[in-house]
Amino acid sequence: MVFGRRKPVDQNDVEEADTDHIDLTNDDGHKSADDAADEEDESADHDTAKGVKSLLDEVTILDAPKGKNSGGSKPWRCKHCQKRYTSSYTRIRQNFFGPGPGKTPQIGRCSIANDPVKYKKIYDKYHKAEKGQASGSVPSPLVEAFAGVERDDVDMKIMLFLCANGIPFNVLRSPQYFEMVAAIQKAPKGYKPPSYEKARTTLLDACKRKVEADLAPVRDTWYSHGVSVVSDGWTNMKNQPLINVIASNSRGSMFLYAEDFSGEEKTGEAIAQFLLQAIEEIGPANVLQVITDNASNCKSAGREIQKVHNHIFWSPCVVHTLNLVFKDFANKFAWMVDTYQTGKVIVKFFRNHQHFLALFRGKSELDLLKVSKTRFASHYILLKRLMEVREALTTSVVSSKWKDLVRACDTQTKNAANAIVKNIMDERFWDEIGIILDITKPLYYVIKFSDGEGPKAGDIYEKMDNMLGEIKDVMTKEDDPHKDDWPLVNDIILDRWGKMNWSFHCLAFALSPKYYDQQYLATPAPGGGQRKAPNEDSEVMQGVMEAFSRIAEDKKEYATLREEFNKFIMKKCLYALPPVQADAAMMNAIDWWFNYGSETPNLNEVAKRVLSQPISSSSAERNWSTYSFIHNVKRNKLNTKTADKLVFIHANERLRRRFSEGYNAGPHYKWDVEPDNSLLEDSSLKLEQLRWASLEDVAAEPPQKKRRTENTTK
Repeated sequence: MVFGRRKPVDQNDVEEADTDHIDLTNDDGHKSADDAADEEDESADHDTAKGVKSLLDEVTILDAPKGKNSGGSKPWRCKHCQKRYTSSYTRIRQNFFGPGPGKTPQIGRCSIANDPVKYKKIYDKYHKAEKGQASGSVPSPLVEAFAGVERDDVDMKIMLFLCANGIPFNVLRSPQYFEMVAAIQKAPKGYKPPSYEKARTTLLDACKRKVEADLAPVRDTWYSHGVSVVSDGWTNMKNQPLINVIASNSRGSMFLYAEDFSGEEKTGEAIAQFLLQAIEEIGPANVLQVITDNASNCKSAGREIQKVHNHIFWSPCVVHTLNLVFKDFANKFAWMVDTYQTGKVIVKFFRNHQHFLALFRGKSELDLLKVSKTRFASHYILLKRLMEVREALTTSVVSSKWKDLVRACDTQTKNAANAIVKNIMDERFWDEIGIILDITKPLYYVIKFSDGEGPKAGDIYEKMDNMLGEIKDVMTKEDDPHKDDWPLVNDIILDRWGKMNWSFHCLAFALSPKYYDQQYLATPAPGGGQRKAPNEDSEVMQGVMEAFSRIAEDKKEYATLREEFNKFIMKKCLYALPPVQADAAMMNAIDWWFNYGSETPNLNEVAKRVLSQPISSSSAERNWSTYSFIHNVKRNKLNTKTADKLVFIHANERLRRRFSEGYNAGPHYKWDVEPDNSLLEDSSLKLEQLRWASLEDVAAEPPQKKRRTENTTK
């Protein structure tokens, strides 16, 4: 029987292709080539290695590979038909067994196919060797060479895809990339990738539904830990005003949606209605606070929300509030403004003149930072970097190269360069920078602490109190030339502090077990004075009572909360046990309440929810960075609904992955951080990673758990 004679294809350099065997089922029930093909391995390398001894015995390699993994197609001659080809091992199999059903022949068929006896003998030999190879025999160097070439070809296709489409190499660290490759390897033969139209429509919707389903564990925490609705406004590249909604707690910040406010005035009532809709979707009982920026319309929206839901607190963003302290300092103290403006002029001069900048960069490992006006703590960041590169600046302006550059400049640039030299060589300028950094450093650290996600409500009161004491320690020194300005500095900070969500922060502070620890209370407090437990501070207790009155549904529950709070602060019953008190000082506050809060069930529920809340709108602002990354100049035709879906998938898939085991260790370690990005303005992690990276002191942060309770002006 003749199994299909085909016209030979004349080709000396053929491409690689997937192969299957033709049907070899005989009347005696012998196993067909299709059955053998089903047993083949899914990987290309292993598939190539099978049956190597039997088929290579049937051909003559005219130019054997030299060395290990020499790779490439090899010239060979069939011992039966005497035809000569240059191809891979895959074509050797096609020479004997054909391309398989539905496949296009890439090589001529050997004449042995006309002789069933010889053909069956070769196939049986091949099939037997195939089983031996599958059991663990080592492939020959020739097969390894073929496999290496195929792998290199796949790698090159991936590289071309990345480079041609401008995709960062950091994508290769993503777990989704490895999952995609694994899924393609397991795909059925003939799999075709989704089309452009399918990806942007039905597949995009299906992907969003999958991410929504995967976020079920995050949504479940809304019931046990409570949630804060965080919102912020932004204008996209089409000049459309958007307002987003983020649901945030100790588990993370989940993006819900953003709405286009085109044609609508963003009044307090309009924003309130928008946020009330989000609260209803989440569940009013699960929402504890709404966080926005400090704008007047947002403040008005907060009041409207509190009228509808009395238990929901409106909280202005702590970071925005503290950043305004820097602006208040600039408005009140001319010596701060002069120093900061001089520093900005120095940075601007270097960054605007390439040759001078190249000279500076040749002497400094750190670059000068030009921080945006919208960047928090920009005054501190700019001056801190100037102080770090002072030596490089000084050596630059006294070098002969600098003088040569100045001589080659026009008159205006010469005058500017001479002014820069004068300022850099002025010791008083650097002394003023040192004083400003010493004064604003505690403020900077509190902004840094607040500028991010996570459960920070329980610590912000202590941080603020601590900050005031540290600034007082600096400004009341006898050798401080600006010590007379301390009362005004104190008033500015207290005024801004009073505009925060004071009662909510007092409650969170009072429910933090570590602040009742005796060892903590015995340590010195910044600014002088003796520490006191939260319940011994009348201002704190006033805020606690106000918060309880809003959280409680009725007078009975209000009385229950006060009674259970007394049991907590007096360390009665379970709270009196030494292990419980020891854990209070060392354990995370939320975990402590989950372990020991059963003694006061109502207070326990309140404590776990209050302590799980964020204190800033950073998550909502960071979400706009995702928007600008997705809806950019090259994708300006995206409508707001499609952009919203893409942002939902991008933001929430990354949120979900951050809780996986491989995120903090292994090949996927912090895969969503782009290590090559050193720009403060464009970094995807502008807050936690790059924004503060290399700006901190080498020394550790100021000692924590330091709260000043006496000898302070409040």
